Amino acid sequence: MKKVLLISLLLVASLGLVSCGSSDAPLTEAEQAEKVNMTIEEYRETKNAAAKMNMTVDNHMNMTDNEGSENTNDMMESTDDSDMIE
Repeated sequence: MKKVLLISLLLVASLGLVSCGSSDAPLTEAEQAEKVNMTIEEYRETKNAAAKMNMTVDNHMNMTDNEGSENTNDMMESTDDSDMIE
């Protein structure tokens, strides 16, 4: 009985250690730039701009992607705000 328990415990421990051993390395800047279809220089510029705004690169790129569509909507809406002026 003790042998079975000991073998089971060792098997579980070894499987746990094996599963923790395979970790993925983070992407390099070149790989990240390729992933978003940018040159390394463009990616670095975007990354620096995002850092200045305390944002991640992904958030910054999403913000700039959405910004263009919001501007066209604002320009198309023509409302009379004269009643708001005192």
